[in-house]
Amino acid sequence: MATLAERLNSWFADAATPDAVGRLREPSTSEVAQAISQDPSHDVTISRSYLTALRNGSQTNPTVSVLSAIVKYFQSRDMSLPVSVSALINEEPPGRPAKSQDGWATALADRQVQSIAMRAGRLTPELREQLLSIMDVLDASKKASPSADAGKSSGDVPESG
Repeated sequence: MATLAERLNSWFADAATPDAVGRLREPSTSEVAQAISQDPSHDVTISRSYLTALRNGSQTNPTVSVLSAIVKYFQSRDMSLPVSVSALINEEPPGRPAKSQDGWATALADRQVQSIAMRAGRLTPELREQLLSIMDVLDASKKASPSADAGKSSGDVPESG
């Protein structure tokens, strides 16, 4: 099960936007804290150090008003992950059964996987199809040369059917 810090860091990664040279750049902790504190629609102020503590897991019990202010900030961004207080504190939405730990949850917790997914989500359907073709070639070459992976543990993700 993902921690508050892991889910919050996933939101920061998901909120990344291209910089002047096209690299994805996450909003800084300082920028987010300042934007939350300057938002006139609520009375929450949050320091960079407190938001950092939430992100690194040393603070784990924020108030509902702090959670709501964080959610409000990320809802104003172009996000692909669900953004709500229940998503941040890992409550399952009503009518949706709790999932057991599986290969997908483990893979999606990895920052590199999240980065690849976020970038792929911004591609056109044609470019996504090309990316999938490239990944198929990489998978095929990996299966063709099992000796290259000798001694490594398998981190394969279940294929979608």
